[in-house]
Amino acid sequence: MNKTILALLIVTILLSGVRAVTAENIDLVTLPSREGVQLTIYNSEDITLVKETRFITLKTGSNRLQFSWANTLIDPTSVEIRALEHKADIEVVDTMFPGQKPQHLIWNIESKFEGQVRMEVTYFTSGITWAMDYVGVADPDETKMKFRGFVRVANSSGEDYEDAEIRLIVGTINLVEKIADLARRQGIQVPPAPSKDYTRLKNEATREAMGRADRAKKPGGEQSEAKAIIKEGLSEYFMFSVAGTETVTTGWSKRMEAVTADSVAFEIVYRMRDFQYGPRPVRFYIWRNDAEHSLGDSPMPDGLIRLFRDNGREGLSFLGQQRVEYVPIKAPIEINLGTDDLVVYEPVKSNTNRINFHFRADARNEYVDGWDEQQSWADGIRNYRGKPIMFELRRIWDGDVELTADAPTTLFDYRTSETKLTIPANSKKAIVFSFVGHYGTNGKQSRILLK
Repeated sequence: MNKTILALLIVTILLSGVRAVTAENIDLVTLPSREGVQLTIYNSEDITLVKETRFITLKTGSNRLQFSWANTLIDPTSVEIRALEHKADIEVVDTMFPGQKPQHLIWNIESKFEGQVRMEVTYFTSGITWAMDYVGVADPDETKMKFRGFVRVANSSGEDYEDAEIRLIVGTINLVEKIADLARRQGIQVPPAPSKDYTRLKNEATREAMGRADRAKKPGGEQSEAKAIIKEGLSEYFMFSVAGTETVTTGWSKRMEAVTADSVAFEIVYRMRDFQYGPRPVRFYIWRNDAEHSLGDSPMPDGLIRLFRDNGREGLSFLGQQRVEYVPIKAPIEINLGTDDLVVYEPVKSNTNRINFHFRADARNEYVDGWDEQQSWADGIRNYRGKPIMFELRRIWDGDVELTADAPTTLFDYRTSETKLTIPANSKKAIVFSFVGHYGTNGKQSRILLK
């Protein structure tokens, strides 16, 4: 049973001749269950916008509608009501907060229509949060995987929400910026937090931002459709809809499937970056959030990705896990699965020679203040796996450097080279680098010149 009690006090007005108007036969009508409810959850500010729709029976003339929020985290200053039907015939005259009934309010409604009307009650509550996690299961050959995303909604708001549509605000809404903009538009100074005026502006700003995210969705709003990203100043956010409806009971959490993709193709890349990952190659699963990889319907919310491999014997092998931040459409997803004993990297410096000395003399001594250093490197990669691998090597070369390589090599930045090559199954290869470093007065600038 809902803890939010919504009751209609219908005042029947009897008119007789020129006698004074008197109120008689006051009926208390307890409304049936919600027709529907929608939760839009914004984690960053612990705000959830609740939209309830209910059928309310109105009589011609004055009607009084009572709303209470006892033992819940509903913000009473945010509660609003509006008619979804017969709008021209229904007016919400005012809202009263009766002092003898704490945690209650009463709407006075004038209606020219008599009968049942669908109305919407909206308000903000807190204590409802969401978290995302993802599971990928690769096939035995590690070429494709089944990918699922799950949202877990936790409710400690004090209110039960049955058969709720759930929508998530992903990203950050800069409410401070939006509150200041609203204050300027209303010709007032930005009020201090947590004053009533500040709360009012915060509620308006949040409603406006959520409304923009809602309007940015394509018509129909199905989960399979692309979601537009809202960019406002320092803010970037979008609305992610979970398909279907779920009952979210206070004091409980619920896990729901929100992303479904089969046959997601991915690449396996071995990366050697000792300055970033340590002295051994690290294996990555890499794919993109796009249609080519059976994804790309919307950006992916932050969450933990866990990857498994089907071992071909009706079991799963755990590969690794990694937390990902917000993933835009078409952006890459790269999951570090750790080192692999079947791939070995060994850098070997085979020769060092110093040439082109520059000397400087003072009154008593002559000394070297510039020189070049020639080095030869043969970086060996051994692949003990039964299939070819893609290997990516990044090396940092300090100083003013001239570099040549016998494998396809580019510059990642001014002091980092990047070499990519395929290592056949059960074989080894070597990348040969020729290095000339200019030091002391021979050095002109700190950079790599790739030859």
